[in-house]
Amino acid sequence: MPPAVRRVPIETPQLAIQEYAAILAELRDAPAGAAADLEAVATEAVEATRAQGAFLMAVVTPPDAAPALLTGFVLEVPENWSGDVAELLRDSLENVGGPDVRETITVDTALGPAVIVQRVPGVEQARERRPLTLQLQAFVPEPGTGRMLLLTLACAAADGWVAHQHLFAELVASAAQPDVIAEESFEHQTYRL
Repeated sequence: MPPAVRRVPIETPQLAIQEYAAILAELRDAPAGAAADLEAVATEAVEATRAQGAFLMAVVTPPDAAPALLTGFVLEVPENWSGDVAELLRDSLENVGGPDVRETITVDTALGPAVIVQRVPGVEQARERRPLTLQLQAFVPEPGTGRMLLLTLACAAADGWVAHQHLFAELVASAAQPDVIAEESFEHQTYRL
């Protein structure tokens, strides 16, 4: 992963909470007395991310950009994933993904075509009092398995959003199968980012 992406080891909850709290303290320039509050925030975030089934959690901090949260989930897909199916998904997300879907693109990776969706909240979300979080989502296939990775980058501020878009696109485009398969688990077998 690029240096601006700081992975949180969610497979080890207590370590993940400590590392996420430390990242939050650094980003907020928190005084020493804030550790307990930040640990509570980190506990809630790590537990929620794990409960949703994520296998990836990272904090993304490109220069001159607001911090963002990157998560990764496994989804099932048809085994016949192709460029045509990717375009159908892209079209479908554009048509029925909701008013916050502003742009969709298809990106070539070593694993096959990936679909990237940009979600930007608008007036509709404000009226409904939904969070006004900017998001990038990528659907990255794992050929021949019926699985894909859903990466989501979420940022609560627009500061440096262009830097996030660029980093996210590079991250998605870099997806490849590892040279050496260490284990049968999805996290180790599927993607090298």
